Amino acid sequence: MEFDGVKQIEIDMLGLSQIYLSSEKITSIEKWFDPQCMENFQPLCVHDFGNQRYTITDGHTRAYVAYKNGISVLPAVYDRNDIVTGPIGQMLYKADIDWCERFRLSHIMHLENRILDRDAYQKLWIGRCDRSYDLLTQASDSEQALLQKLTSDLFLYGASEDMSIFFFENKAGQLFMYQDGIFLPE
Repeated sequence: MEFDGVKQIEIDMLGLSQIYLSSEKITSIEKWFDPQCMENFQPLCVHDFGNQRYTITDGHTRAYVAYKNGISVLPAVYDRNDIVTGPIGQMLYKADIDWCERFRLSHIMHLENRILDRDAYQKLWIGRCDRSYDLLTQASDSEQALLQKLTSDLFLYGASEDMSIFFFENKAGQLFMYQDGIFLPE
């Protein structure tokens, strides 16, 4: 499903790789966004991760603001950046897509109730991505499977950089830390 150049894609056909939006970024985009003049709208970056859908890799907030302004088709470019296409990028984005599926986030409108202020966004999204990176790059698949078996009601999503703390969440999105054999709310 790769393509060259800019392609117009219906917003309903775009998958997500992000589970939160930043209120600060939304406000910033709303200042320049003009639904009557889409020529100034930088194309979203999308990639097909094997799920037969173009997933947004960059531009969730722009897509959200466009959607809120009644735009149904957006320009997109196919993301071939090494950060996305390399082995680590593939693992990280597939984890992001799994999170979206677990939280039933399949359309940009589903992020409407997942908009956070700066501090919460930093902790819940940026921190989550950092923890996921640490887990996926330092623990083998078999180590991750063993950790996941510690509990059946929580999902393993990350680790501290030194692998001394592991991070889990429940279906409601509540966060827990596992350290020294003990689960604690985060």
